Amino acid sequence: MTQESVSRLAVGSLLSWGAERGERLDPVAADAVVHLLALSGAKVRGGLPEATPDLVRAVLLDALPQFLSVAPGDEGAALAVLRILVDRTRADGRLNAKRHARLRDAIGTCAEEHLRVMRDPRELTLPRCWGGLLRARGVDVRDAEAVRGGLEELAGLPYAERAGLLSLPEAGHAGEGAAAWALAPYRRGLAMERHAAAGMALGQRLAMCLTESDEAPWVLDLLGSERVARLMDADGMEEWVEAATKAGLSVARRWSFGPAELPSAALPVPGPRPHDMALVTAVGEVAEQYDLLRGEEPLAAPHLLPADRAGFVSVLCGSGLLAPAAQLAASPPADADADGVGFALATGFLVLDPEGRPRPGPSLEVWRERDAGELAALAVRALVELCARLGADPDVGEEYEGEILGDLVALYGAAGETRSVAREAAAAVDWAVPPEALLAAPVHEHKDSTESGQATAGPYRLPPLAELERLLQLGELGEEDAAELESAARRRAARLDLLAAAGVVWRRGDAYGLTPLAAAVLREALLLAYGGGWPPRAGESAQEADGSAAGDGEQEGWTPSTVAERFPTEEAVVALDAERLVAAARDWDDPAAHRLLRSWLAGGEGPAARWPELLAALAVPAPRTHLTGHRRLVAHTVPDAPPGLLAGYVGDPVFGAWAAQLLRVAGQTVEEETVPLSSRLLWRLDRLHALAVPAWRASFARSGASPDEAGEESPDGADGGAPPPELGALYAGFEQAAADWPGGDAALLADLARADPFTASHTLEILADHPDTEIARPAALAYQACEEAQLAARRGNGGNGNGGKKKGKKRRKHR
Repeated sequence: MTQESVSRLAVGSLLSWGAERGERLDPVAADAVVHLLALSGAKVRGGLPEATPDLVRAVLLDALPQFLSVAPGDEGAALAVLRILVDRTRADGRLNAKRHARLRDAIGTCAEEHLRVMRDPRELTLPRCWGGLLRARGVDVRDAEAVRGGLEELAGLPYAERAGLLSLPEAGHAGEGAAAWALAPYRRGLAMERHAAAGMALGQRLAMCLTESDEAPWVLDLLGSERVARLMDADGMEEWVEAATKAGLSVARRWSFGPAELPSAALPVPGPRPHDMALVTAVGEVAEQYDLLRGEEPLAAPHLLPADRAGFVSVLCGSGLLAPAAQLAASPPADADADGVGFALATGFLVLDPEGRPRPGPSLEVWRERDAGELAALAVRALVELCARLGADPDVGEEYEGEILGDLVALYGAAGETRSVAREAAAAVDWAVPPEALLAAPVHEHKDSTESGQATAGPYRLPPLAELERLLQLGELGEEDAAELESAARRRAARLDLLAAAGVVWRRGDAYGLTPLAAAVLREALLLAYGGGWPPRAGESAQEADGSAAGDGEQEGWTPSTVAERFPTEEAVVALDAERLVAAARDWDDPAAHRLLRSWLAGGEGPAARWPELLAALAVPAPRTHLTGHRRLVAHTVPDAPPGLLAGYVGDPVFGAWAAQLLRVAGQTVEEETVPLSSRLLWRLDRLHALAVPAWRASFARSGASPDEAGEESPDGADGGAPPPELGALYAGFEQAAADWPGGDAALLADLARADPFTASHTLEILADHPDTEIARPAALAYQACEEAQLAARRGNGGNGNGGKKKGKKRRKHR
């Protein structure tokens, strides 16, 4: 069969013409060059396209690196084809000497860059990878039987030998400090993603050419009648894009590893395969949730992790995340609708044969070989898939897409915090649980005869009222309150128990948390998202190289230099110097910061050596954008410091007031004038904010209004009656704070707004309704100043804020 019988472009004629002049051209490269030039818009005459300098550059630098597979050493095959094509066009009288020389110069100018791009692993696509590998082993990729035989030969090799052969070049190179184990499968996924994008673009170009009468005959032959019919019959844009993409992928195969369509199961493990793109998608979903919840946090608070790769593999294989799917693959059920089959298909443990029956899939071999990198990739995919499936379950499902995965990512960011089912359920039903409750009321793990410390502990029971009151910090609760909460708590506990069965969380009574296994899987996804792309070329930044640092913005002060530093282990945090630790801890949740600072103090040479270092770091002025976090860190850390070290910090402009207060408690005399006014202001702000939270809650709890609605009403006491106790405590606290403040009430209110508008706004909004107009009026003005400062900060941030979780797209349907 000649090339002309497959396509009306005269590829065979060009090959013969070159052979007559002593040039043995690569037939696959010739076919690719001729067709890609024609598809790029070259005029076709006599069955051959007429190149121009611009088209030469486009084909050599953009098109061929996406589609043409070559064996090592043959990267210049297309250059030889283009030179012969240009000479042929000149010989046919369609080029004068000047235009011929210009085209030859264009080919020469692009040659070096073309060779570099063709050798660059970042430019590989899935078919190019397989085609190059088969051609290097002497397989004729135009022969479908030869291709199948070559793949079967590879599949018969021992796993370790095969893994070395099938790795993308440099796929395991971690570049700038990336510590991810699943780099190789992730970069295979990037190659598959590139392949899909290239196929879509090619398919759309083919479809457009069908509408051009001059080009239609050879495009019809290239696509085949069946593909053309699908394009013509497509109903709507989405179906048309899908048909065009499949057409592009089908045509592109002729320039890589043959025209025959091979099932994914024919590709040996652990080589590139279409399902690798599922890892890239899963990693993107985890990163999206992390960006939404943690923003541009420069250093994540670490969670406890398995000790090493071997420990990770042991815990993973002993958990319920992958084991049930592996068991199904070892003995596939006859029914494709059997329990667990959908999940096993999604994770590659099962595939369907042509008759639709489940058969063992490629993931089973990875499972049996205990390949840490491949298993880590599978675990990321499995975790995201599990969350999506639970989200679609009507009994335990989520209110918006991504809620369950977002909850797990939030647990990872909480760095090993033990949480309360009841407290989380209360927040879910819009009870105003104060954030301070997380630190003020730590969750206790209650164990009885039915709870022996296993991952899950029997049917869920709401804690007793006294414990609920302690956990929620909402004041006195009644049986009606507990009944209102119980349904939401049971639903959340049922969801957690399903996650616990997979080894993702643990639950004992009302207490629950993230397992080290799930923390390792989520960290792996984040390492891949922010550092899994290809290392940069010389002179290229990491962000330009792979775009994976999309979440990294400019930060004031210290920022991590590597992705492994951004998502550290606890051991790495304990090894940080105090200044870096404080810069990172400002962004952490209070319980995580409290726990990790205690771990840091216990490390190194111990608390006696490390407390002076930590206090010195806390005394370093924080950037204005981190004042709130720094003050919170001071408030939660300095009270634990040895009093003997604090005397030297009474004059500190930030935490001098905390040091003075602790020294007074220890029986020492500290004159107020020795404490800087700036620190006294921050201390008063912290105390007033602590009183404002319950006062704010009480102001709407009594009226049954939401916090936003309550802000529109005057609180109790504004009409001359007695204010509620919480509000009365705030009023009294403010009067005490203002009693000796320079300038009195109005000056203190204005100073609070300037010191920290984000924290002060809650206090000032409540005081704006104070029954004493001498306090209410300046409080309202100060509150307005806070609002203006916050608006200016949001504008300076590009209008972006965390803003809470957002609803996602419609949920996927699952088998």
